[in-house]
Amino acid sequence: MMMNGTIVAVASLYFIQALLISVQNFFGPRTLLFGVPIPASETGDRAVRRIRVQYTILMGIIVLAMAAACFSLILYLDVAQPLVYILIALFLQFPLSGIAIAICRQSALRLNAIRGWQVPLENRRAAIISGRRQSSPVLGLPWFGAHLTVIAVCVVIAIVKWNDIPLSFPIPWSSDTIPDWYYWYSTKSVSSVFYENFGQLIGTMLFMLLNLIVGRVRTSLDPTDPEGSLQRQIQYKRIHSFVLWGISLVLTVFLGLFQADKIYSSLKLDLWSNLLFALLLTVYLLLLGMLVYLRTRGLDQQRDIPSQSNHHWKVMSVVYCNPDDPATFVSKPYGIGWTVNMAKPMAWLTIAAIVGISILFLAGAWLLSK
Repeated sequence: MMMNGTIVAVASLYFIQALLISVQNFFGPRTLLFGVPIPASETGDRAVRRIRVQYTILMGIIVLAMAAACFSLILYLDVAQPLVYILIALFLQFPLSGIAIAICRQSALRLNAIRGWQVPLENRRAAIISGRRQSSPVLGLPWFGAHLTVIAVCVVIAIVKWNDIPLSFPIPWSSDTIPDWYYWYSTKSVSSVFYENFGQLIGTMLFMLLNLIVGRVRTSLDPTDPEGSLQRQIQYKRIHSFVLWGISLVLTVFLGLFQADKIYSSLKLDLWSNLLFALLLTVYLLLLGMLVYLRTRGLDQQRDIPSQSNHHWKVMSVVYCNPDDPATFVSKPYGIGWTVNMAKPMAWLTIAAIVGISILFLAGAWLLSK
């Protein structure tokens, strides 16, 4: 069975995502081993390195097992939609990585019990009193004006050329395989013409929210070097902000070009599917490059000292719940990035906002198709 370009692209995305998930434990504070604090002098210990490698090996086994299952279904069961099974495996990587996390966390806890590590946590707070205004750690909202400009241009062009838009858009499927929803999508109407603009706006809102979250993450300063640690954390956040901004702008432009091809030309669905997965593959490679850059510059070692107490991390040390901690957003216990303090109402509101924006897009698509 020959694999077309779309399946190859998704398979490539599958393995790049697996690589990102597998190597994440090598980034972030080295004094945390799957949520277990370890002395700085022990970070290079052979047993510690073995546990980190163990996670990568376990993820490799899980990833290869799912890949083998997918290709077995495709080759031997004559599956009509092989892409569906690969996409399912793609999304299953995240929950199944919890198995590897649970195993490695138990290994870290056993090693901690054997070695008897007692890591004192720094409770002091450091502040900087400075006469100059500190620069913002993230890009300001005006930067997202570029996204709104792209959206506005797409909308204006569609309005100006409304009479040139055909009453129905070319259908890339044969008549007997046309999905019901595509009849609405391929027929000229306000909702079908401006559907991609709706997606652009929702996506921009989501990335603006993520950018604001990065800016609101607590800055935990090192009392021995408050100014230096502040500047490193500002740089750390700004890199994430730039990456979020760049990815969101590229996606906005991509949707605009797709809209133009749909309503002004003959929609080449296979081509755009391949381009979409190529774009996602590029995004994943960009994220991997960011991890490497942060590691080489030593910026992945920023610690959120108040949240390192082991007993506040629940559910395999991935859920932080500390009602005594005033912070809403805290650093993850391993890897890089941030999570929320589930003991704070604002954390639940943030999660609801992110999920709500996604549901809004899906609900809008469903309502427009009626």
